[in-house]
Amino acid sequence: MKSIFKYILTFIVMLCISSCVDDLDFNQAKDLEITPAVNISLIKSRVNQNNLVVGGTEVGSISEVSTFTILDNDVARDNLERAVLRFEIINNFSRDFRVTFTLLDENDVRTYTDIILNVTANQTDFALEEEIILADNPNFINSRKINVELTLLPSSDGSTLDANTPNSLTFKSAGTFYFRVN
Repeated sequence: MKSIFKYILTFIVMLCISSCVDDLDFNQAKDLEITPAVNISLIKSRVNQNNLVVGGTEVGSISEVSTFTILDNDVARDNLERAVLRFEIINNFSRDFRVTFTLLDENDVRTYTDIILNVTANQTDFALEEEIILADNPNFINSRKINVELTLLPSSDGSTLDANTPNSLTFKSAGTFYFRVN
């Protein structure tokens, strides 16, 4: 029993003595680069027939401005490489719509080309992605607001919406923001 213990102890000591150790390189931290991707819900809205017919008359367009805060700090502005904006729309109306998505700075100046979504009547699976590369669109970094304008397009047969017929248009948007931090 003592000889087995002696061999095991000798083996462990040999492993410890013969193990490899490189010098530590603390400069490796300078080469560290992380690339987080952040998913953010931007706007979700639902419009029904009562939003589009007021006093028996169709409303041509509806717009709403929302705050956009992901780029409100220096870390995000300094490290953002690209953004992918995703849009989904479910249109239960028998009419076409145009949705214009405008990114604005704090002074309401456009920071990116308008994103225009043309949604056909009864289209329940509209989806679109817009990729924004910061190297090509440096002004995007100044975005602080999102203006969404929904325009009801004229019908092909001259018909109008009926306020008593329940219909809706659901609009969802999200963004994935890709950063590179070193």
